[in-house]
Order: sequence, then C-alpha cells, then structure tokens
Amino acid sequence: MFSMIPSEIRRQSLQRIVIGVIAGFVGALCSAEIARLISSVAGGQIPTRGLAIGFFAVCVAQLLFRTSSQILIMDFGQQVICSLRIELCRKILHTPYKKLEALGKPRLLAILTTDVGTFAQAAQMLPVTFGHLVLVAVCLGYMAWLSWQAFACFFVFLVTAAVIYHCVERWPLREMQAVRDQLDIIFRHFRSLLEGTRELQLNTSRAQYFTDHVVHPTAHRFRRSFTRAMLIYSLVANAGGMLFYVAIGLILLVMPHWFPQAPGVLVTLTLLLLFLIQPVSEVMNTLPILRQASIALARIRILDAELAQAPDDDTRTTQDDPFATAVEGAPLLRFAGVSHRYPGLTEDRPFTLGPIDLSIKQGEVIYLIGGNGSGKTTLAMLLLGLYEPEQGHVELNGVKIERHNLVQYRQRFSAVFADFHLFDEILCQDQAQIASRATHYLHTLELDHKVSLRGNRFSTTSLSSGQRKRMALIASYLEDRPIYLFDEWAADQDPVFRRVFYTELIPDLKRKGKTVIVISHDDAYFECADRLVQVAQGRLVDVSAEALKAGLYTRRNGSAVSD
Repeated sequence: MFSMIPSEIRRQSLQRIVIGVIAGFVGALCSAEIARLISSVAGGQIPTRGLAIGFFAVCVAQLLFRTSSQILIMDFGQQVICSLRIELCRKILHTPYKKLEALGKPRLLAILTTDVGTFAQAAQMLPVTFGHLVLVAVCLGYMAWLSWQAFACFFVFLVTAAVIYHCVERWPLREMQAVRDQLDIIFRHFRSLLEGTRELQLNTSRAQYFTDHVVHPTAHRFRRSFTRAMLIYSLVANAGGMLFYVAIGLILLVMPHWFPQAPGVLVTLTLLLLFLIQPVSEVMNTLPILRQASIALARIRILDAELAQAPDDDTRTTQDDPFATAVEGAPLLRFAGVSHRYPGLTEDRPFTLGPIDLSIKQGEVIYLIGGNGSGKTTLAMLLLGLYEPEQGHVELNGVKIERHNLVQYRQRFSAVFADFHLFDEILCQDQAQIASRATHYLHTLELDHKVSLRGNRFSTTSLSSGQRKRMALIASYLEDRPIYLFDEWAADQDPVFRRVFYTELIPDLKRKGKTVIVISHDDAYFECADRLVQVAQGRLVDVSAEALKAGLYTRRNGSAVSD
C-alpha cells in the first residue's frame, strides 16, 4: 500500500514517522513519570516546591510530546489515504472499460466509498492508539523495574488474555467478512433504488416487493452479522477492563503471601495499574475498527491488483503522437478483420460482432443504422478504443492500434453516449478560452436562459433529458477532437432541435474537417449522411440513400432487401 506514495513524499513521511515514534516514546515516559510522582506522594513523600514545579513541567512536556506524536502520525496516515484515493482513480481510468464492466459499479463504489472510508477512520484513530500502546509498554517497563514478580504475574495475565482473544476472535472475524460481503449487495440494491425511483413510485406493489423482499432481507442479514461480531468484541473489551481489577487484587491480596513487597511499592503498582485501565480499554475498543480496516484494506489490495498499472503522467504527456503523419493512401480509420464477442442469450452461444472490414475517410459523415441488439454500440466502443478487438486490428492514419499507442488513439475522439454522464464543470486547463466558447454554445443551443458559467462550473445541470443532451454536446464540442461519435443524440430532442442537429450541427462539423459517426434510427434524415452503414446480426452492410428512397431498406427488420 505504501508503494502508492511517491518516493519523495515517502522519504519525508518516513522521517515524520521516526520523529513521531520518538516523540510518542518521550510522551509515554512523561506519563510514567507523572504516575511515579503521584505514587511517591501517595506513599508518604512530603510535597515540596521543587516537586510541584517538576510535576507540572512533566505535565506540559507530556502534552507537547504526545500531541506532536499524534499530529505527525496522523499526517502520515492521511498522506497514505490521499495517495490511495488518487492512485485508485488513476488506475480505474487506465483500466480497460470492459474489465471495469466486469468488476461492476456496485463493487467499485463500495470500495471507493466504504472501504476507503473505513481505512481512513482507522488511520484517524491510529495516532491515539499508538500513543496508548507506547504508554502501556513504558509503564510495563517501569513495573518490571519496581517488582519483577508483579511484572511476571501481570505479563502472564496479558499473554493468557492475548491467546484467549486470538481464539475467540475467529468467530467475529468471520462475521465481519460476512458483513463486508453483504455490503456489495446493499450497494447494488441502493443503486437500483436510486436509478429506478420513478418506476417504483409508479407501482406501489413493485415498490413494496422491492422493500420487503429485496432490501429488507439484505439489510437484516447485515444487521445480524454486525451485531454478532460486535457482541464478542464488546465482551472482550469489558473482560479486558475487568482483568486489571483482578490483577490489582492479586498484587494486593495474593502476591504478598508469596513475594513480600514494601508498602510503597504496592501502592505504586496499584496506581500504575489504575493508570493503565483507560489506555488499555481504549486500545481494546479500537480493535473492531482496526479489524474492519484490515478487511477493507484486503479488498482494496485485491482491487488494486485487478486494476491496470497507471503510467506516470510525465511519460503520458511527453510521448510523441504516433498518428501525426498519415501513411500515404491510407484512410483515416480502418478495421481489418475485427471481431469481438460478448454474452448472448445463452452462455454457450455468445454474440459475435464481425469479422468487420471498414474504412472511414477524413471529413466523412457516417450513420450507423440497424435494429436494437444488432451490435451498433459494441462497434462504437471498438471505434473509440474502449473495447479491444479479439481478432483483427484497427488502424488510424495507416498506423496499427496497439497497447502502447492506445491512449493517444483515444485522444482523437469525442463522444456523447446514449447513457452519458454530464459533468458540472469544464474539465480543461485553459479555462478562460473554453469559458467564452462554452458561453457561445449555450446561446446557440438555447440554454443560456437556464444555464450560465460561474468560473469553470455550470450554474446547474438539473435540466430535462433533452437539455442535458445539449449540455453534453457542448462539452463534446469544447474538446475539439478530429472525430466525433454521437450515440442516439437526437432521441431525446424535440423536432426542431432534431432537425438542427442533422441539418446544421453535423454539416458544420464536416465543414471544419471533422469526421462524424452517428448512431441513429431517424430514417427521415438518413439522406444527410455521406454513407449509411447497416449493422445486422454482427455484420456490416453499406446501404445507399437511393436504396432507402426506393424502399429497398425496411426499418422493421433492419436489413436491406432486393428484388
């Protein structure tokens, strides 16, 4: 996990940890000295002015050293959490999209929110826990110096308690694992709840069934597992507190019969054990949280191992563009025998798209048409480089697309997906220039009466589906990429904006030399395309506009027919 921290920050953090450990040790020595001074006065030493000054000076030193130790260790913990969050985000963005689909959004959300949050909570408690452990260690050393017999007796108690705790903890640990497993299911149900709120509110019986038979069982399994786990941890924590009183009784009532001790030593040992009750109890109370953090960390490590290794930003930005110079005579895009499989109606018969041979020229406007489930969206994902071909290859400007140039290939595209996500701010470095262009597009698409720019952030994204699609189109325009792909963009638009999209916006992109690929069912505007490419049962067929007008293309079955 520490490998996620940059080397320079790691060295600085290591220095802080060393200083923090030393400061914690000195603070624990001060705490032990406070206990010794109190016991000496309680044992009969006459208080003097020098003793009082020394006592309060040690109190101030203890405050300073323990606070410094906690701050340094807390800063280290937060550095780890910060680096963990950033590195996970970078790795997710670099992981192939198909693999992210296989991992599933509920699992990713559970790890990025709950697991990282649990680990962060444990990191916040780590400084205090570390201080308590150092204090216990110092006090035990002081106890051994006062009376090795008492220390041996108490040490046997600690070892016995640790063995019992290790044996008993196996059961609540299994319950904690079950709790974490249920969390993925709960996140999946919550996602269904948020995305299907409208459908559930329209049907009371479905909503009742979802609550009673989907959410209710999972939530109660989570509650039962968590309660059973915490029951054992509570018993252990309370037994640990009781152990100190048993130890005090043994030292005061039993041990003097075997190993006589001076009265002052017995008083000091008693006060020392009473002094240790609070730190040991707090350490015991943090054990469940630390166990949850260890489970969360294990999940994070598993995800980290499954995600792709993100390259350094410097290497990504300094690489030359391999597609800057086109091979003479080569089309802009070329699919050569590309095939891709994805699950079909049955697991033993997956649906195969391809083999596909397709060439696209620069500045060409192509409409991808075909029925639902024909493979249009999969073809679009292959075009964008979000899916990798299982057979064949893709070329850009005559250069074959491979793993080492895939990132540069994707930078040629801008897309608006059917299930797009609308960001509420302009994600660009040159904010001033982009802001003026964004304002222009807001006016052009008649959104300036509802949306304005505040810095680099849009004033609102709470719009109708059609207006949100226009906002996504603006974000795509601002990227100013050579190739644009629009997946059913006009589906949510009224007739006026649908006509504007096909007859004004797309031709404007073409005049600027952009290549435009449109997935569409709007057969009324098919004649606006330079070329129609039909996707039918995983294969491509060029369909001419003349064939459409002649009735040689039937939208019902999405296939070209001839006499």
